[in-house]
This record gives sequence, C-alpha cells and structure tokens, in this order.
Amino acid sequence: MLAPSLALLIAFAGYPIVRTITYSLTNLNAAGTGDFIGLENYVRLFGDKLFWDSVIVTLVFTVVGVAVEVVLAWTFALLLHGPISRMGHVLRVVIAIPMALCPVVVGIVWRFLFNPQYGWVNAILGTPEMDWTGDPSRALGVLIFVDIWAWMPFVFMMISAGLLAIPDDIKEAARLDGAGSVRAFWNITLPLMLPVTLVAILLRTIDAVKAFDVPYTLTSGGPGNATTTVGIFLYKRGFAEFQQGYASALAVVFTVALVLFALVYLAIMRRAERKAGQ
Repeated sequence: MLAPSLALLIAFAGYPIVRTITYSLTNLNAAGTGDFIGLENYVRLFGDKLFWDSVIVTLVFTVVGVAVEVVLAWTFALLLHGPISRMGHVLRVVIAIPMALCPVVVGIVWRFLFNPQYGWVNAILGTPEMDWTGDPSRALGVLIFVDIWAWMPFVFMMISAGLLAIPDDIKEAARLDGAGSVRAFWNITLPLMLPVTLVAILLRTIDAVKAFDVPYTLTSGGPGNATTTVGIFLYKRGFAEFQQGYASALAVVFTVALVLFALVYLAIMRRAERKAGQ
C-alpha cells in the first residue's frame, strides 16, 4: 500500500538528489557538457574565500534574525495574553499581515522604501539620501531587519497558539498555590512552551539559512559581497557564471550541513524536553 507513495518520493526527491551528486563530480557547464573530475569541485569549494564569506554572512543573518524574532514573538504573545488581551484577535491579524505577502514582493517593496533618493525611510527618519542598502556597513543590518519584519509573525503565531493550548486548570492551580506571574511563567508556562519554541527555532533557522528570495530582491548580495548568503552564492555560480558542476557541489555540501544540523538540534531538543518533563 505504501509502494505508490514511495515511488513518487523516489521519483521527485531521490532522483534529483542523485543527479545533483553526479553533477558535482563533473565540470558541467551551460552547454550541458562536462567531464568527470572527481572531488575537485569540493576541494575548490572549501578553499574558496568567497564561499566562506557567504557562510559567515549566512550565520550572522540567521543567528541574529532568529534570536530577535523569538524574543519579539514571545514579547508580543505574552502581551496579547495579558495586558492587552481584549485586543488580541485584532492585533494577531495585524501582526500576521507580513506572512500573507510574497517574499519577492517584500524584498522589492523594502528596496524602494530604503531608496536613498525617494524612499520613505529617509523621509521618516530625516536622514536625506542615506544609502541603506548600498553601504556595506548597513546593508546586512537592513537585510536582517526586513527578515525579522517578514518572519517574526510566523514564530509569534506558533508561540501564541502554544499559549492558548495551555489548560486553564493548570494556571488556576498555580494561582491557588500562591505562584505569582513571574514564578508561574518560569515554572509552568516556559517548560510547557519549550517544545513549541524549539520547533519554531528549528523551522525558522532552516528557512533563514536557505533564504534567497528576499535577500536577492533587496540587495542582490551587494554591495560587493556584504549580503551574499550561501543561497545567493550558489545562484551566482550556477546560473550567472554557469559553473553548474561547482554549484552542484555546493548544493550537496549545503544539504548535508542542514541535515546534520537538524539531527543534532533534534537530539538536543529531545534532551531538553526530557529535562523539562522531570
């Protein structure tokens, strides 16, 4: 009974993976021709300074962005379940609006908003003709800000849903036992919300590491290589310079790294959940 689904999985996932691995062992070019060169693409990749620069950019973009998103998501979720709970339904819709937008549209709109000549950001801040995306010292910060604006709602919705799922009798029991709001949060809410929070971090981390649409439409990896993520680096090598064998090697390394990260993270998450359960 599982054979049809398994066949489709192999056809649509397994075959492209095998072909990518095969291409990574060749010097395939735009003409579709290439010779077998073994592991030369991998040796070249690990010695490529531009590749390591893109890894650093991706790590900074991911770690800072996801960390801020989690903090803001928790802050908004707690506020909507506490002091301003009466406006919760309306504010949840407002906060979730960026999630309804196409990522490409997000990048293009924010590129116009940050435009040094006629962008609204300079007009609002009173910083005439400040080049936000053209300055290497500011471009990555701008990219992180836009990613937070676009994807913090995703983490917020998961945290908010988790808070709503906590049974009221547990909260009432804590109040009857004399637990204040701070103590109840640390001893009850946070342990119960740990699995949801860890899953949200995992999903956002994987998504941020492989982000391409918003970074490319907003900065195209520039100025220079200041915002060149691994995804943009792969795109430039494979589709701008037509080094498809080299790009395939990068895709293989990228995929293996993500899988290893997910496995390690899941192991850590299970251990944390067991400790929280104790």
